[in-house]
Amino acid sequence: RARRDVAALVGGAVDEIAFTSGGTEADAIGVIGLARAARAAGRPPRLAIAAIDHPAALGAARALAGEGFTVSEIPVDGGGRLALDALGDLLAGGAALVVVALANHEVGTVQDVAAIAAAARRAGAWTFCDAVQAAGKRAIDVAALGVDALALSGHKLHGPQGIGALWLRRGLEMAHPAASGHQERGRRPGTENVIGAVGMAAAATRARVDLAHDAPRIAALAARLEAGLRALPEVRIHGGDAPRVGNTVNAGFDGALGEDVVTALDLAGFAASTGAACTSGTVKPSAVLLALGLTRARAVEAVRFSLGRDNTAEDVDAVLAVLPAILAQARRHR
Repeated sequence: RARRDVAALVGGAVDEIAFTSGGTEADAIGVIGLARAARAAGRPPRLAIAAIDHPAALGAARALAGEGFTVSEIPVDGGGRLALDALGDLLAGGAALVVVALANHEVGTVQDVAAIAAAARRAGAWTFCDAVQAAGKRAIDVAALGVDALALSGHKLHGPQGIGALWLRRGLEMAHPAASGHQERGRRPGTENVIGAVGMAAAATRARVDLAHDAPRIAALAARLEAGLRALPEVRIHGGDAPRVGNTVNAGFDGALGEDVVTALDLAGFAASTGAACTSGTVKPSAVLLALGLTRARAVEAVRFSLGRDNTAEDVDAVLAVLPAILAQARRHR
């Protein structure tokens, strides 16, 4: 039942879902398994991946370079939109796999995955899509996207941590990523986390049923937050001129270190991030923002705000009320 309910979230079939420990593992298994299978099927050992993809997918792709794959990063414009012309050039010589996230994990930019997958198909390549940041925030139909595999994460849907899923198109065989283990149709070894799967399925069902209500309400809250941020002096919205998933606002505060702003917000009772959650706690500039063309000095001034089902307009107004003093203090310390 859990497998069925997770499949329904993306328009897939029960036998196309393999449960994993999260989105990171789904990325690793999908990218490596598909690339190896494509090469075994006679496709050129070349892989193209969006320059702003999640570190889980980028790390898996770069690991394949040690196996003889040529790995090329597809550039993006200043809003985080993939350069389709550059993708076409990369695919001209043939490829095994194209990897792209449906929605970016830091700035929220949404890619035209259907067009990307169509270009890959014309070149004889498969397409892997990281949908972790998009699932539950917008409708997903794997058939309409035209992808061959797709990653999901339980906790991004308000489900439990430690559970994710890999959707793999029926009829497509994936190279086994590990030396042993027959679970999940041979796609992911290890004892299944049944309780986690049930929790993820419950979250997926609620996300699918409530999407028509939740998505526009959360998008309105994000728009309210963005409007308030734009009213503050010396503020930039990263990816602000591109289509974005409705819950993410990434802002840069000129002259204020993002880490200082996040720390002060935390002390005031607000959770925010300087970038991807897995890289928080450092002042290393975001690779995503550097790919968008920001300088290192500007990239470290970024703060990512994420809104969810439980947030309210009062939450937005409260964070906007404390930000001016926080920014003034952070700028004095810079």
